[in-house]
Amino acid sequence: MRRLIFSLLIIINTTAFAQGYRITAKYVYQPDSYLYLGHYFGDKKFLKDSVKIMPDGKAVFKGDKPLTGGLYIIVDPEKKRFFDVVIEQDQQFEVDIDTGFVATAFRKTTENAQLEAYKNATNEIFKQYPEWQKALSESKTKNDSLAVQEKISAASKNADRWRDSFIVKHPDSYVALLFRLMKEPEYKIAGAVTKEDTLNAYYAYKAAYWNDIPIGSERLLRTPMFEARVTKYLEQVVARHPDSLKKEIDKFILYSRSDTTMFKYYINRFTNEYMHPKYMGLDVIFLHLFEKYYQTNQVTWLDVKDKETVYNRAYNLMGNIVGERAAELTLLDTLDQKRTLYSIQAPYTLVVFWDPDCGHCREQVPKIDSLYKSDWSKTGMKLIGVLVDTLRTSNKTWPAVRKKWVDYIREHQLNNWTHLYQSFAMREEEQKNNIPNFRQNYDVYQTPTIYLLDKDKRIVAKKISPEQIHDFMEFQKNQEPTKK
Repeated sequence: MRRLIFSLLIIINTTAFAQGYRITAKYVYQPDSYLYLGHYFGDKKFLKDSVKIMPDGKAVFKGDKPLTGGLYIIVDPEKKRFFDVVIEQDQQFEVDIDTGFVATAFRKTTENAQLEAYKNATNEIFKQYPEWQKALSESKTKNDSLAVQEKISAASKNADRWRDSFIVKHPDSYVALLFRLMKEPEYKIAGAVTKEDTLNAYYAYKAAYWNDIPIGSERLLRTPMFEARVTKYLEQVVARHPDSLKKEIDKFILYSRSDTTMFKYYINRFTNEYMHPKYMGLDVIFLHLFEKYYQTNQVTWLDVKDKETVYNRAYNLMGNIVGERAAELTLLDTLDQKRTLYSIQAPYTLVVFWDPDCGHCREQVPKIDSLYKSDWSKTGMKLIGVLVDTLRTSNKTWPAVRKKWVDYIREHQLNNWTHLYQSFAMREEEQKNNIPNFRQNYDVYQTPTIYLLDKDKRIVAKKISPEQIHDFMEFQKNQEPTKK
């Protein structure tokens, strides 16, 4: 019995050791030089390990725990050149590297042999590519260009067929996963006659976009292709509408529940993207993430500073969603008379948060005034300018700040505006009663910050430029005959 237990322990220990990784890279020996093992993570590269090159030219990367499957990189001592290696099932292999820092031979790794076979095949398929490029640049007629482009297209199709054939033969390999990430679904719009035909082609394309790609697997992060594929999907495939995007984002997160790294990745990625989105109105997606995942205590990995940033951003956004009614403004005008936003009646109200010390404000405010006088005033629009500078001033410095503000208004003849500011007493009253101020309600963290409101004071657009306001007003003007 003792022999049996001892034998089992040996087997278990041997297996545990075998489950680690050991990658031997042979390169030209250089005294006190290192080779580096890195990996992809989304659209970035990170260092995993560094090993000194021994006098026999060998550098051995090793660890007791297996590496997450993926596409890794081996980097030269100067950190200028690198090549890709697959680390998945085979985590104990050898690679020879020539003086040009190119992998010349792999041993004990089927996966890298497969990757090398693909590289060799594509080199053969595209061996005439330099000639085609030269012919394309020298072509004198449209037919000459088309002839060359047909050759390039035929080569691309041959490469596609090679990858498709590999996927069929080795469906479970990591290299096959890489090829599936590279494969673009076919958009079968040719022959579409009706609008329904076009929509069906789109839905089929969208449905096939993630076919056979396990979007909840951490292995995807170890490729340079996955991040780009997610970006294209959300920006070009999914309709740019908050409800559509929320649904897709929730799907990514749902499929990542069993993989902690992937769950964190999706939450962090989408939070960063939609906290300050590229397109107006999509910050509601960040609020959706906040309410569904942060406020339900599913996000547990943030440090105090990052958590404060996320929560403050969410609270600042909650009162200024496009389509919702804007928060009331109760401030003082230049004569120290109390004025409110909702007392100003107009088809459109433009609210500009600015201060005369802001360089961008000095450029934008006169432009807004000029466009208003020449065009926007005809619509009945009203302008409101809110001084932001009082946040940095005190009772002692306020007279100088006020003079600069009023002088700027007079100098630039901003006579058609309602100019407002918040007194120190008003600000202290808000703080005392824990009432959000206008900077929080309107998310004013830079100047100028511009909001366009409709007749009911609903937010039509926010954080836009004078040019964008003008385009919107022109669009509205062109819609009038249609409405009538």
